[in-house]
Amino acid sequence: MSVVNLVRYCSVTSRLSYFTARSLLTVESTNCDARRHAGHAHWQNIAKTKSANDQLKGRVIGKLSSKIVTAIKLNGNVVNPEYNAVLRSVLEECRKNNMPKETIDRSIKRAIAQKDNTKQAIYEFVGPGRAFCVIETMTDNPKRTYNYLNKSAAKIGIPEIAKGGQIAEFFDQRGYACIEKANITEEKATELAIEINAEEVIESIDDDGVREVWKFLGPPAFYGQMKVNLTQHGHNVTCDGSEFIPKVTVPLNERDKVLLRQIVAMFEELDSVEGVHTNAA
Repeated sequence: MSVVNLVRYCSVTSRLSYFTARSLLTVESTNCDARRHAGHAHWQNIAKTKSANDQLKGRVIGKLSSKIVTAIKLNGNVVNPEYNAVLRSVLEECRKNNMPKETIDRSIKRAIAQKDNTKQAIYEFVGPGRAFCVIETMTDNPKRTYNYLNKSAAKIGIPEIAKGGQIAEFFDQRGYACIEKANITEEKATELAIEINAEEVIESIDDDGVREVWKFLGPPAFYGQMKVNLTQHGHNVTCDGSEFIPKVTVPLNERDKVLLRQIVAMFEELDSVEGVHTNAA
């Protein structure tokens, strides 16, 4: 890190209250009750699994709803998928995830109602292990969203969420779309990046954390169009979206990693939140 960045880093950490050991979050643990009736335990396990699946499905649908709004807003407010290739691609993703038609229609109506007001708003905080964290939102009322995030943060012991500024400068925001690495060579991936107007292509891991992929990078709002372009070239896009790539990473111990995962999961479930990004290694 350069001297200038080091000075700025110290300024950030001194001006923003960072996460402390007094957090209301606790590291997840598993307790077993040997006296529990077997049948009752089986029912509880089913209930917990269903609840977890419902929460996961709810988060997926929430993100897809935001993608619909973004696809309409960033592509001329066109709501007809026949004339909006990005929206058409998002709607295909909605169908694959069994998103109810009523929910899709509500998202489109929301995009129309907010088309002149909704915009990206960035917020930030310092998390466990002094990891930098950026919250990406789409909102028509940044002040209301700011207050909402701070109230949610207070419940888990985070002193303050700040408006985007110093911390966000330690990240590069990029749009991305990925295809499986096994399906194409590096030379072909480079040629494909030029054909689809991507800025660059890198080796990476899919959003599922397992598959090796070629990740095509471009401007933040360009990921939908990159997905369309890759699909038109006969490739299956495994994941796409926008992300904040850290310029400097911070190693965390295991406890801080667990706490940070819980914090990120909590924020990602909130309305208006598009994603939470950190520089934790």
